Amino acid sequence: MTDKGEDWVINPEWKEEIKQAFANNKTIEELFMDDNFLHTIYECSMYAFDSFREVQVVIDAKEKLFITHGTGGFVWFGDGEEEGMQLPIKCWIHTHPNMTAYFSGTDWNTIRTWKPMMQSAIVLGGDERQTNQRMMWTKGEQHTIFFKRGHNMDNETPTSWKTMESEKV
Repeated sequence: MTDKGEDWVINPEWKEEIKQAFANNKTIEELFMDDNFLHTIYECSMYAFDSFREVQVVIDAKEKLFITHGTGGFVWFGDGEEEGMQLPIKCWIHTHPNMTAYFSGTDWNTIRTWKPMMQSAIVLGGDERQTNQRMMWTKGEQHTIFFKRGHNMDNETPTSWKTMESEKV
């Protein structure tokens, strides 16, 4: 793996900002609609580093946050960052900075691998015009859900998109 050098970080408080935005005891659906928490994660992936970096937040069974960053296209845990994580994972959240929110092939492989030990996954994305896009997978559901704010959609409920046959988990 490529070294995640601390020289990438330009906002040393980025992890603390994410932790402060988190509110415990939310259902998966409430978490998916938590604009403050999810927007904070996405903003960190866009502005806390020397360039766009994927940010990963895992909420474990005890609602403890495990936070890390990676390159612009890949994120991982290393050097014991995941130590103490309690399974099952309540939610795996990661960003696609400056891109549409979608589950990539790598993301679907991760979901398939962790499905027995993971309840949900959220991917965050956006661009200069729309920074509030998200897609969610929930264990046991037949569809993923895509949601975006902006362009007169602020008062709409999430739109359900049928998961593509090749992406079924």
